[in-house]
Amino acid sequence: MSQKTELPHQVEEWTREHVHYWLTQVINVDKKHADKLYEEEVSGEELACYQPKHLQEVGIKHGPAVKIITRFNELKTLNDNESDSESSEHCQTQKTKAMQDTTVEVKGNVLTDQTPTSKIKSGKTRKSKRRRKKSMDSPPKLEEALMDNTTPRRNPLEETQPKDLLQMASSQKNLAGSSSRQSSKTEQKESVNPKTLVTVDKHEACQNKKIILDPLPLRHSCSLFPFDQNSASHRYIQNYTLPPETGPGNLIDPVHEYKFMGRTDDIHVMKKKFNKETFRFAAGCMNARTNGTIHFGVADSKDTEYVHGEIIGVSVENRDIIIDHFNQGMKSYFEGHTDEANACIRQPRFVELLCPDGKLSGKYVIEVDVVPSHSVVQGKLFYIQTLDEDNQWKKSKGNSLFVREGAATRDICKIGNPKELQSEMAKKNKQMNALDNRRRQAEKRPESKTTSNQGEKLKNLLAFGGNRLGYYDYYIIVTNKSHDEQLQHLQFMTTLKLFCVLDFDPNSAVSGTCHSYTKVRIANLHNPRQLLGDPGTVAKDLNLYKQTSWVFCNGREDLSNESDMPLRPSDWLTNKAGEVQDVISFLCNSDTLPRGRFLVIFLLLSTVEAMNDPIFDTFMSFYKNIGGAEGILSICTSDTSFQKWRDFIQARCEHDISQRSIYDLELSEINGTILKLGQNKSTAERLLPSAEGSSVVLQKRDEDLTPSLDVLCENECENEFDEDSEEFKEFKLKTEAEFYRGDKVKWWNFYFSEKSTGSQFIKRDKYDTLKRMIESKAKNPTSTCVMLNLFHQPGCGGTTLAMHVMWSLRKDFRCAVLKDNTVSKLNVAQEVVYLVRCGKTETSRITPALLLVDDSEETENTEELQHCTRKILDEICPSALVVILNCLRSNNPKVRWSSSVIESQFMTATLSKEEQDAFETKLKELQETHEKPENFYSFMIMKSNFSQEYVTNVARNILKDLDIESKQAQLLSILALLNSYVADSAISVSLCEDFLGINMTLRWKKTVMEEMQPQSCLLIEVEAECGMHKAIRFVHQQIAKECVNELEKTHNSPRSDIVSNLLHCDLFFKRGIGKDQLLQSMKNMLITRQRKTEGDEKDTLFSPLIEDINQNDGLKKIQDIFTEASKRFDKDFAIPQALARHFYLKEKNFAQAKDWANKAKTIKESSYTLDTVGQVSRSELKHKIDNKKQSKHITTDDLKEYLDLAKDAINAFQRAQVLAMTDDVHEETRKSRTYNISGYMSEIDIAMTVFGFVKGLPLFDERDSMKDYYIQQFFKGKISITSIPINQSDANNKMLNVLKDNETFLVSLRTQVDKAFEFLEIFFTYTREKGIVDKEKQLKNRTKLSEHFKNYIHLFCPSSEEKISEKKHKPKLSMNMEIEECRMFLEETRANNFPRILQFLEFRKNMIEQIVEKHSFIYKNCTKSLKDKTNHLLAHIILKLNKPKSPLAKLPKELIGLLKEILQEAGTQHQHPEPYYLALLLLWPGNDPPDTRITTYAGMIKKSSKKQLLHIFRVRNPIAHFYLGKADGLERLLPKSALDSDFSNLRDRNVLWQNADIFKEQAIKDKLLRVHGTIEEGELYAEYGKLKIPVRPTYLGGIRSGHSTERVTFYVGFAIDGPLAYDVQYADR
Repeated sequence: MSQKTELPHQVEEWTREHVHYWLTQVINVDKKHADKLYEEEVSGEELACYQPKHLQEVGIKHGPAVKIITRFNELKTLNDNESDSESSEHCQTQKTKAMQDTTVEVKGNVLTDQTPTSKIKSGKTRKSKRRRKKSMDSPPKLEEALMDNTTPRRNPLEETQPKDLLQMASSQKNLAGSSSRQSSKTEQKESVNPKTLVTVDKHEACQNKKIILDPLPLRHSCSLFPFDQNSASHRYIQNYTLPPETGPGNLIDPVHEYKFMGRTDDIHVMKKKFNKETFRFAAGCMNARTNGTIHFGVADSKDTEYVHGEIIGVSVENRDIIIDHFNQGMKSYFEGHTDEANACIRQPRFVELLCPDGKLSGKYVIEVDVVPSHSVVQGKLFYIQTLDEDNQWKKSKGNSLFVREGAATRDICKIGNPKELQSEMAKKNKQMNALDNRRRQAEKRPESKTTSNQGEKLKNLLAFGGNRLGYYDYYIIVTNKSHDEQLQHLQFMTTLKLFCVLDFDPNSAVSGTCHSYTKVRIANLHNPRQLLGDPGTVAKDLNLYKQTSWVFCNGREDLSNESDMPLRPSDWLTNKAGEVQDVISFLCNSDTLPRGRFLVIFLLLSTVEAMNDPIFDTFMSFYKNIGGAEGILSICTSDTSFQKWRDFIQARCEHDISQRSIYDLELSEINGTILKLGQNKSTAERLLPSAEGSSVVLQKRDEDLTPSLDVLCENECENEFDEDSEEFKEFKLKTEAEFYRGDKVKWWNFYFSEKSTGSQFIKRDKYDTLKRMIESKAKNPTSTCVMLNLFHQPGCGGTTLAMHVMWSLRKDFRCAVLKDNTVSKLNVAQEVVYLVRCGKTETSRITPALLLVDDSEETENTEELQHCTRKILDEICPSALVVILNCLRSNNPKVRWSSSVIESQFMTATLSKEEQDAFETKLKELQETHEKPENFYSFMIMKSNFSQEYVTNVARNILKDLDIESKQAQLLSILALLNSYVADSAISVSLCEDFLGINMTLRWKKTVMEEMQPQSCLLIEVEAECGMHKAIRFVHQQIAKECVNELEKTHNSPRSDIVSNLLHCDLFFKRGIGKDQLLQSMKNMLITRQRKTEGDEKDTLFSPLIEDINQNDGLKKIQDIFTEASKRFDKDFAIPQALARHFYLKEKNFAQAKDWANKAKTIKESSYTLDTVGQVSRSELKHKIDNKKQSKHITTDDLKEYLDLAKDAINAFQRAQVLAMTDDVHEETRKSRTYNISGYMSEIDIAMTVFGFVKGLPLFDERDSMKDYYIQQFFKGKISITSIPINQSDANNKMLNVLKDNETFLVSLRTQVDKAFEFLEIFFTYTREKGIVDKEKQLKNRTKLSEHFKNYIHLFCPSSEEKISEKKHKPKLSMNMEIEECRMFLEETRANNFPRILQFLEFRKNMIEQIVEKHSFIYKNCTKSLKDKTNHLLAHIILKLNKPKSPLAKLPKELIGLLKEILQEAGTQHQHPEPYYLALLLLWPGNDPPDTRITTYAGMIKKSSKKQLLHIFRVRNPIAHFYLGKADGLERLLPKSALDSDFSNLRDRNVLWQNADIFKEQAIKDKLLRVHGTIEEGELYAEYGKLKIPVRPTYLGGIRSGHSTERVTFYVGFAIDGPLAYDVQYADR
């Protein structure tokens, strides 16, 4: 059914077609539900009987069913009420003939008179009848009325007073250009209701009851299209209203006439009617000498369905038909006055219509402007020949003379009375001269428009009085629907540093502002919900601060999700406004953007027609969150648009925004002005080096795609300034001063040195060395991504040196600095690869790239980046090269350099003689160009060769008059403390402002640095968190340290007091920008220990701060500090963990230590917190034992306490072992992931302690030679404690009872220790650390393990004398004793399990024969377990390799026989990988026909090793103990030690293994066999004829993705998780 379907007033009269129409077109139920009811033949009468359950029975879901019944019942109620209202009209008296009909529209409490009272007729008013008819005949309007009754609305003006409302109503009428027409026969009576449009009779009905007619939807007015400006950007909104039609006034202000044009869809009828009405109206305007506009698609007073002036629109598929017919009709209508008509009548204008929800409706309002210029129409009357619509559009008889009378156009020639006609014509001729004179005078009248100088105003508002953008850190743009012709003038948006755009145009992503922006820049498209949540998480996930966030605040029409559908203003208010307000709260929160450092720009590309527009609600949210309009700029594209916007805001806020608004500039002028602010030379392009000395342009979009990188271009800093200008000179001086004071070096500093004559940048001694190292990597690349380390002491200029070298290489390398170390390494690698390939085709030569990674905590992080980069490049660009220069701070850089396995350099805080001379020369240059360069303290420290005396004098002199009680002194103390212990820590400017009490009103006049004078010379304002905000820190760490000392000595302000003040200041722990980084700095200062293995000068038990406080202020202060810190960081386990360590290590207060350790465990149960719990008990146990050493014997109570502590400790350590399998990063140090083996090491330590004190109990006579044997057998579980013959005494019996009570625990210790030893052997033998191996730490663990093992052997393995004695006493058990002796020997020599035997490949090779002998004896003389068999075979394999001529060595066939026996027992589902490892070694194909089972065993070893060792493989790599050589038989198995023998004298041998460069050495190529294989479906196989064995490529020898089937070659190594492929090479490339 069509839209014009008329529904019967009584719903019971509806047919099933009516029901279907009502469901689909009125209440918008899904068509499939309506179809079901249609099929069930449900009419209105049947539907009236339905309940939701009945609808569900026919298959309609619960939700739609409830909606249908609810809406149907509401409609019935509405119709019943209306019937009652109509019946009451019969009681009205004759006075109703003079009744006033005033309709009042309340738009958020804004009243507008919508009905011209002059059109009201006597009796029933026409509008009353039209409304009742509309209720019955126009179903869509019924729905709107129903919606207004049922939908809750939020009133944006609920606090506005009635006086303000009336002013608003008047303002709106003036803006619309409307003039109210009143009748002398009517009186007005206003009834205000914020939800409905009401008509009120001023007379009472019978029984004194008022008649209240049915409510109508809210109507909002719309601004008229600017007259005679076809290029203006303007749209109408469907169902809004235009001002009433008007008659002639001052002849310049246009009259308006509306035509509905909605009664026909026939374009041919439409074009004829269009011409008739247009030329009729135009002739009337020309004869009346008045400007005018006729509008087609707007409801006129004749229409009975719509409100007068309501914008309906016309559907026109082909506009050319209308335009062509219009131009053709000009001559036929005007005949002799065609030229004049052409001069006065403008071409038709098609104005687009928006739906109320912001979507394009597809309809137009067609408008024609008429401008009867005096020079054209003077002295003329214009007759036209009309076409008769009733006579098939044939010419009417006679001419017509149309004139405008009031709001109507009248044809004088239609006057029937000839006398009256003659009189009227004479009158018109007489008036013509007067009208001509009025027209001439009106045209001469100049427009009263003052010059506002808005161009300068725009500059001042955007740049805060400066000449360039940069005062504001970020801009937020709020915008609405754009017009196609506007998009070319929005280039300025790509220049602004946009944090986000709030866009209310649902079509923006497809054809609007967003679409235009993303052609040039990158923006991430978001919905408001995505910006809700934890600020840190949101910023990270959405790439805020790095890429523009484009937030669609009223849906997106290009998405099909229901949640993304655009909404009408009323629906938006209830469904979307809350989300958008939350987004604004997030944006204005100091956690997100610093206050006063961002500007909100309302870019109104379309006129805001009503206060219910969502963008107005958005303004109010910003106004509330910012605290006024001071941080908001409004840009309107026309004065009319601005007037309306300003008045809305003034009515709501009582604030005039004129001073912060731009409205007199064209959009093109706005665009040009902002572009000029953005850069001086708009033609500047950034260039990247390319092959053969060429260059490619780095587009803005390319930079947006590498948000983590600061790209250094070959023409960096060029063409950005007029270098002869004063502005450039000031900029140069300021930038140099900031650097020499202590800011990080900028590219500008190097540029200035290049451009200046005789002012060179200081070249450090390591400059040439480092540059040569990088260049050599490019000349002789060993892989697609290589890495160099630069270790440097903080503050010695390491980063500056790296950037200096990078600057000099910028034309040979594509250079970039990693801005954010927290970004995932995979993302960074992808950005680096994008930079490498930028502007390149697949066939062009690739330019090498140089990436600087600064301030990385550990080399492992950068190694992960190296691996990711290498993997991607190997896949898509194997000819590329990326050099990573890794800058690492270290307090002992020379030690780090000497232990590094990667090619490295180091810098220390010491200058050579040449460097000192260079600094002296530079000081003289600075004295000529800068005022007081001696205040450049960072520079002067280096010039003095880091003299402590110089630093001490500076600190003493500047702090001598410090008022320690002032806020400034407190802030200085806190900054000094932070910078002393945490390099480059800083406090955000906004936090400093809050601390000093600089409120919002003062921030425009007073800065933190000014407030901190005279000590501000020690501080510097820097960019923090990759430019996210500004922060303040000390100029140099050395000065900060000395200031802390000076505060302590001179001002009696010790470190402990400063820390306490910091922890007690609520401000630093509230939400605020930079808070997370500040809190992290605090935690690092409190808990991060020094470790020599990480480049520190010494190992410490606590952080350096805590160590210093302990030395100066004592333990009580430390306890107080940690206690307060635990309250502040109540969700962080590291603080209570550190406090627990303090109590048990320093104060020996084990009760308190246990409480805090358990608190840390409660916050987060990890292997580290459980280890701390165990360490408390372990320390208490050892402390008590040590205290008892003076007395000879322990008491029964002591023994019980010892055992309880040991049990507590071991339970904690065993739990820590379990948790270590799933641990992530250790929170205390935040280093890369390691496997925490402390639980195993400590469990062994506790067990050995227990063994020791139990063995020392005075239970036996000192002369009893069997006492040690009894204890051994007891711990082995072979005899009960009660069976041991002890000296009888009360004390011994009590001790025996204690041991009996704990017998289960004591007997389990040996088994647990065996398991711990075995795990650690597997851990160290089968795997190695990922990345650089910490040799010192590894040696320390192995040494400790060896010591424990010696004690263990001493306790459980009898001496040789004891063995001989036992054999004599028990000759019948000699065979069993022999077997036991063999096992003891193997345990004692650490050859009793698989990983221990593997170590004989490299160590103690001379003992292998004894090992084999013992294993062979066990193999022959006892029932063998599978473990015995695998150990026996592995020992024989190692013997065969180490001593092939040994008489004990077996033949290969014998070894195969042993293997078959093992595999027979193991099958293919064994849980341990060792049997399958042996199968790989012995069955790997050689010259003989291959054993096809090898593929099965390769799969099984992978499966079983994952099951047993996956938790270790997460953080460690498997070790290959054998490599496949070129020989045949068993001799082809080459141990790694055999390969290393050729490189024994090479210092960097580990570097070769680490980078896989070892396989490029000729000595390795001569020994190893390169195996042929294939890559199929992404899997690598070794190929032997038709046999394919799965092989795993190592990380460094990975294969490309894409599942390309390729032939390859590689070397094979054998690890516990299967065969490994090294140095994979593609055979055909």
